[in-house]
Amino acid sequence: MDTPIRVLGIAPYEGMKTLMSNLKEEYPQMDLSLFVGDRELGLEIARANFHGNYDVVVSRGDTATMLRRDLSIPVVEIEVSMYDLLCTLKLAGSLSGGIAFVAAPSIAESARLLCKAMDLSMDIRTYDSHDTVEPTLLELRQDGFQALLCDTFANNTAKRLGMNSFLVASSVESIRKAFDQALLICGSRESLREENQFLRALIRGQISQTVVFDQSGNLFLSTLDAPVPELLEMLRRELPESQRDVERRITRNLGGMLYAIRIRQVGAGSAVYTAFFLEARKTPLSPNQSGIRFSSYPEAERAFDDSIFSFAETISDFQNEIAQINQSRAPVLVTGEDGTGKETIVYFLYMRSSLQNHPLISINCSLLNDKSWAFLLEHHNSPLTDQDSTLYFSSIDVLSPERQRQLLAVLLEMDVCRRNRVILSCVCQPGEYVSAAGALFLDKLRCLSLYLPPLRSMPQRIPTLINLSLSHLNAAIPRQVVGIEPEGASLLQSFRWPHNYIQFRRVIKALAVTAAGQVITAESVREVLKKERHMGAFSLRAENAAVPLDLGRTLEEINQDVALRVLEETGGNQTAAARRLGISRTTLWRLLKK
Repeated sequence: MDTPIRVLGIAPYEGMKTLMSNLKEEYPQMDLSLFVGDRELGLEIARANFHGNYDVVVSRGDTATMLRRDLSIPVVEIEVSMYDLLCTLKLAGSLSGGIAFVAAPSIAESARLLCKAMDLSMDIRTYDSHDTVEPTLLELRQDGFQALLCDTFANNTAKRLGMNSFLVASSVESIRKAFDQALLICGSRESLREENQFLRALIRGQISQTVVFDQSGNLFLSTLDAPVPELLEMLRRELPESQRDVERRITRNLGGMLYAIRIRQVGAGSAVYTAFFLEARKTPLSPNQSGIRFSSYPEAERAFDDSIFSFAETISDFQNEIAQINQSRAPVLVTGEDGTGKETIVYFLYMRSSLQNHPLISINCSLLNDKSWAFLLEHHNSPLTDQDSTLYFSSIDVLSPERQRQLLAVLLEMDVCRRNRVILSCVCQPGEYVSAAGALFLDKLRCLSLYLPPLRSMPQRIPTLINLSLSHLNAAIPRQVVGIEPEGASLLQSFRWPHNYIQFRRVIKALAVTAAGQVITAESVREVLKKERHMGAFSLRAENAAVPLDLGRTLEEINQDVALRVLEETGGNQTAAARRLGISRTTLWRLLKK
């Protein structure tokens, strides 16, 4: 066929989109458009792209089942193969306690066949609606199951509940098989494709983008390349005011974009539709607002889901304390060493609070310049004048003592903590519970406090975190990594992790991406940790605090670390560094070259 086959790929998770994109070059006869959306979101994406002249849709699991019921074009399902299940089972097998499988019926059937073929005992649960997933997971936790193998929706729910969850990811081979099947079943829809192409060209000829809803608020047509759920929801909120023959013109701000919108009713026979014509441009960033960011609940949820806390059981340590803290709107101080996940915990606090439907306004004190500081304290549109917002001040340690006093005075004099929820964070040094700056705000604002312990205090969790992180990464890398050599796991357990979870996640990603086989070797771990120790001297901390010296090393390594730090502080001047250390330039050169 001369004309490329137009394929709409709807991946239920981001990693699958990456794998599908990586396969594009193998299929030059395919014109592949990729989106991420599970179940209802995937269905809405397909509806939005219905007029996009597609020949076939490729998706997975329950999303594919829903698409088949709703679309008139073929839908090819990416199967979950026995190999995919075995890889996930291998990672989950290291945990003590029972293993359960929770997925939509189409995926669960593969698990039943595997258990039958290998005589495995595994509790398999299926769901037909979203409402039944959370009760099922809670029941499994009560029954003592320590590991859950899940499809995308169940995995996201398990992460929200703070449970150990392993996403059953489809391999490259499974996706390749689906692409091959899509090519086989396409070829006899030329007439319909030409008609759709003509209509699409007419709509695309407009300068603005078009979004159309039916009378029930269902998306009927969209020319947006990637319909953003928040944008569609914003437009739906305008529907009640738009049920008239009069054309409306409005402007709206969303996600850093300014939308100029025309709204009018369009009739088609007995049906009436509401059409939105949008022109979007980026909202110019004012220097007065540097370091100030506004987030909605969905944006906070996406940021949390991308953190290690979302797919590991770590968040469960704080759920009860966060629930107690959220019973009041008292100010909160979150403390912990660098990289312990303070911003992630703030997202979780906000998502579980009574103000979750109001903005989360993050003020990064390390990014505030003179203009944004003046805007924050003096402007009538400052976030400090808001009502019922969540204000998060991060890195209060970097503020000068004078600015700390100014901020405290404004918070108290303007009664900011009564009108809003105020959350602050500070970085602690090893052995500290709170920094000096944190103690000042803690006392003056009478804050509730939440301390996040360092990763090195929980070495027993490292093996579980390794496997959960690998399961998360396997969704986005071509080769499945199914484990780590015991000696390698021990090396990771004994490492000091000065930058905690941020550093841990970076190390595991480096090990997974560079692994020569399906098992990470101890030698690979040694090489990566060696680089981490050398990089420690130059690591810039988000909170602008000094990096603690790792004493769990040889004297030679510590001497080299000290030399590197002094060299950095002297701007690379070896003569000045040697003079400060009280050694010759030759000795310094030898230290740096070891």
